[in-house]
Amino acid sequence: MSREEALGTRELVALAGAWMLVVAATGAGIISLSLVDQVVLFAVGVVLPLAVGGPVWWWAAATGATLIGFLVPVGPAGLFACPFLVVALARLGQRLRAAGPLAAWRLALAADVLATAYAVVAAAFLVQSRFGLEPLDLHEPIIELTAVHYSFAGTAALVLAAHALELAVGGWRPVAVGAVVLTATAPPVVAAGFVTGGAAPQVGGAVLMTLGVWLTASLQLRHAVASRRHAIRAGLLVVSGLAVWAPMVLAVAWAAGQHWDIPVLSIPDMARTHGVANAFAFCLCGLLARRLGSPATRRAAARVSA
Repeated sequence: MSREEALGTRELVALAGAWMLVVAATGAGIISLSLVDQVVLFAVGVVLPLAVGGPVWWWAAATGATLIGFLVPVGPAGLFACPFLVVALARLGQRLRAAGPLAAWRLALAADVLATAYAVVAAAFLVQSRFGLEPLDLHEPIIELTAVHYSFAGTAALVLAAHALELAVGGWRPVAVGAVVLTATAPPVVAAGFVTGGAAPQVGGAVLMTLGVWLTASLQLRHAVASRRHAIRAGLLVVSGLAVWAPMVLAVAWAAGQHWDIPVLSIPDMARTHGVANAFAFCLCGLLARRLGSPATRRAAARVSA
């Protein structure tokens, strides 16, 4: 079952609509969710199904359970985060079986599998967050934010980089390879920075991710030219390709601010600026454009990229 077959347009709209109802309920004071909680639900209910596929009811069930997990006390809440982990693990198993022998993997396929593995990491950190666990001397909100980062900077960004690699030919192919390698490498480097407290991995990882995302964004803008006859897809590529430049500067500055005396935004402000721009503009628009891509569009993109 392909990603597109697994997640139809009606199903995608239903998932997005359900998430918007949750946001509306939060705004009306019916339920209490932080912005980060809402972004996590958006990842589980919309972005990860788009990025790694799988039966829609899996993700719907995981999203519903995750929502309950945000509404009950920490501790018991961890049980309701577990379905997300089960779905991510099941999807990773499917991807590994479909990928075939490791020796035959191309870079884009390897990135696709790793992106699904990053979804497992995101789920594992959310489970720890809701159980109230603090592994490796990490504390909240960093634990929940790690789930967010591995959903978007890990899974979604790497899927977009892999897709750009599939389209790139000629002189643009090394750029796409760089985007994949940098984006794939950055999340564990950043994680090492948080665990060790070292400036080099934390700031260096943020720089690696920034460069990888910028390369992907450049390729998206290039592909938007090839998609100019497909206005919706071209528009989505332009939004995704333009939205990420300034927010990634904020990410590097924030990482540097944990070690040196420079002015940086607070975590809530980072969530409202860097986080929202990356989640909704770069990741969502990029994944929707990828979904709308047709074989003819891909051939046209290859001609323009040559």
